[in-house]
Amino acid sequence: MRLDQVMSRPAVTVLPTDTIKGAAQIMAAGGFTLLPVVGPDGALAGVVNEGDLVDHRFPRDAREFGDPREPEQPAPPARSSVADVMVTEVLYATPDEDVPALIDRMRRARVRAVPVCDGNQVIGVVTYRDLVRILARSDELIAADVRRRLGLYTATGRFEVRVSAGEVELIDVMDRPAEWYTVRRLAEQVLGVLRARVVRPISQSQ
Repeated sequence: MRLDQVMSRPAVTVLPTDTIKGAAQIMAAGGFTLLPVVGPDGALAGVVNEGDLVDHRFPRDAREFGDPREPEQPAPPARSSVADVMVTEVLYATPDEDVPALIDRMRRARVRAVPVCDGNQVIGVVTYRDLVRILARSDELIAADVRRRLGLYTATGRFEVRVSAGEVELIDVMDRPAEWYTVRRLAEQVLGVLRARVVRPISQSQ
């Protein structure tokens, strides 16, 4: 399965010149964990995540301060723009990348979201939440989508479709094994399908 099937699009992005406050409002309103940062031409310049936004943004508790008679230490320079906190070394993906390969890269990099780029242009974002949402699709919806997809390839009703917990069983009433590989691969491209197998009708398999 390719990323262009599962990513969220269009990507919600911010500019380096946007304020941290503004980025926080976008992130909170949309429930995002990461925002791609783009230049004026839409090219990926970096990313900003929740940790980047909140770091050094809250005052210390009053009980943490020392003796008020001591001279006050100068405050660190204020960070007010996205450019001040964004990360420029970015893990990103391409729309034709295989989903399992990206999951492996995300786990190794310990990131929860990745921008998807066509060339240097940000066209979407893929998150673990996107993938979990697909995994949660009902078996009924999956079965309906499998039937529609197979109906474009072969005679409608040729395959009896059964789905349980994302596992698809296709019963070929015409019993033509030469096409089973293609049919199985078509079924496995449906969102929410974990794996598919094709079997003969019960009367012929006994």
